[in-house]
Amino acid sequence: MMSTLEENEALVMHHLQTVHPVILDQIVEDIPQLSWNQIFETVDTLSRRGIISLRRRGYEYEVSPIPQNIVA
Repeated sequence: MMSTLEENEALVMHHLQTVHPVILDQIVEDIPQLSWNQIFETVDTLSRRGIISLRRRGYEYEVSPIPQNIVA
C-alpha cells in the first residue's frame, strides 16, 4: 500500500510526463485534489531526490522531470 506522499508523488510525476516544463502554480490548478502545501511538499521532496528540476523563472517556479539513466 502506498503512503500519501508516494501517492502525491505519483500524481505529480504523471502530470509532468504529459506536460513539462510547467509552472508550479499550474500544477496546483491541474491537480485540484491536492492542496498547495501538499504539492509544494511533494515537489520539494522530488527535487531534493534529483527526480525533478525546480527553477526560478522571474516570479514563478518552473518544474520539469530530470531524465533518469536506465541501464539495461
